[in-house]
Amino acid sequence: MRKLNFFIPLLVCVSMLVTAQKVATGVSETKFVSITKDPPKPPYLEIEYGTLTFGDTDGNNKINANETTNIRFILNNTGMGPGLDLKVKIEEQNHLSGLNYEKEYSIGGLEVGKTQTIEIPVSGNMNLEEGTASFKIWINEANGFGIDPVYIDVTTQSFVAPMVKIVDYKVSSQSGSSLLKRKPFDLQVMVQNVGQGAAENVRLRLPVPENVFCLSANETVEIGTLAPGEKKLMDFNLVTNNQYNAETIPFNFQLIEKYNKYTEDKSISLTLNQQVSNKKLVITGQEAAVVPIVIGSLTSDVDKNIPTNIKKNSNRIALIFGNEDYSGSLNAEINVKFAINDAQTFRQYALNTLGVEQKNTYFNLNATAGTMNQQIQLVTEIIKRLGSDAELIFYYAGHGYPDEGTKIPYLIPVDVNATNLTSAIKLSDIYEGFGATGAKRITVFLDACFSGGGRDQGLLAARSISIKPKEETPMGNMIVFSASSDKQTALPYDKEKHGMFSYFLFKKIKDTEGNVTYGELSDYLINTVGIESLRENQKSQDPEVNVSPDVSDTWMDWTVK
Repeated sequence: MRKLNFFIPLLVCVSMLVTAQKVATGVSETKFVSITKDPPKPPYLEIEYGTLTFGDTDGNNKINANETTNIRFILNNTGMGPGLDLKVKIEEQNHLSGLNYEKEYSIGGLEVGKTQTIEIPVSGNMNLEEGTASFKIWINEANGFGIDPVYIDVTTQSFVAPMVKIVDYKVSSQSGSSLLKRKPFDLQVMVQNVGQGAAENVRLRLPVPENVFCLSANETVEIGTLAPGEKKLMDFNLVTNNQYNAETIPFNFQLIEKYNKYTEDKSISLTLNQQVSNKKLVITGQEAAVVPIVIGSLTSDVDKNIPTNIKKNSNRIALIFGNEDYSGSLNAEINVKFAINDAQTFRQYALNTLGVEQKNTYFNLNATAGTMNQQIQLVTEIIKRLGSDAELIFYYAGHGYPDEGTKIPYLIPVDVNATNLTSAIKLSDIYEGFGATGAKRITVFLDACFSGGGRDQGLLAARSISIKPKEETPMGNMIVFSASSDKQTALPYDKEKHGMFSYFLFKKIKDTEGNVTYGELSDYLINTVGIESLRENQKSQDPEVNVSPDVSDTWMDWTVK
């Protein structure tokens, strides 16, 4: 009896374990699901490369107010066991108002060798804020075998109102030159959307007065959608009977659109016996003519639809500085135009395209000397510990400056005055520090000049002085892309709201999705920036590439991604 009492509970425990393997609901209080007995057979979940996409209704690649869009990707399991109790989690990190989406939902399990298409609906409501929605998406699995977060940025478009109104009308009669009782006449009205937003579900209603008849039987006209500036011509064939005794015929047109608020009604009063034309108004060509309306944008094309690389490199570090506001130490007139925008956009390319993880991104705007030194030292120590597997991407947009005596070039923190470079950052110290870490690859992008010039106005512009800085040699496995040469100035690209060098750097990465060699990138920047700077700024700006002797034979074959 003792053996029997011992054996029965054991069978019950085994049965519970087997059941727990099959369903995600069989979890303990610690949320652990048995994936197998011995040995373990965990899943390996990943987003299939190239399948992370964004889709919208009108094809403008934005989340518009009152529009439902979706983020899609394909999830596959190439592991040894099934993924259990999978939960998709999504978080919008910029906290934009007016976005609607489920922050978490379950998708069940995924067997080995299977795939599942995941679609995340995202919509904007009437109060959607204009900006960039930065979505962080990841998947949790019952045993902790979920996927690392992926990131996708989507531009949002706030609501733009239409305004639909009758802008003109004409009366005509083929039976004579006067508007008479019992004689049919035509009333034509021109409906136009004079607002900047599209008008949807537009209808025109014509309440007909007593003893007036609409022979064309179109008292209600479904117009549909009117684009900004688009117009439609509506014809009404009308007649009064002999019992109509008033001297005038009032027509009170009513316009209706989707929101019942962006229209203007129109009253037209016709007088009997008035002179009318015997010809109708005819519009040749397209009736739905679109008046050219140029809609301005606060962002450049390189800020939108940044390519997404779902593969992350845990050994790749990005250190980014955007120093724009020097008004505290110098004056507002020599601020570095668009430097903050440059740094913010580079950060998105680092996260989305270059495979840098969020935790490995060190991002600084308007950095002081203390901040710059602390961040540079911190990143240097991290790279040292990662050793030969480490990769560093260093990006700087801001002022550079040469010492007038030694010609040594410096990066200028926002709290450093050019007359006292004691706290400025020597470029040679940066090269030496990073180069000594033993990192496998170090890439430096400098959208700054070191001649005493700058975007719009240089540090020495008031004295018309230009200094040729000392050329510093990169060290270790380092390559340096610089915005300009010798005594030149790193210029802005005003219409794109970026530095000239940074804009074309971003454009090349975007157009190639990061699949470009350093040699190809070098040729593109030198040729394109040189030409476009002359066109846009009427000044020369010729980027340079400086290479450490250690990688002089191999750097051209390195790839950006």
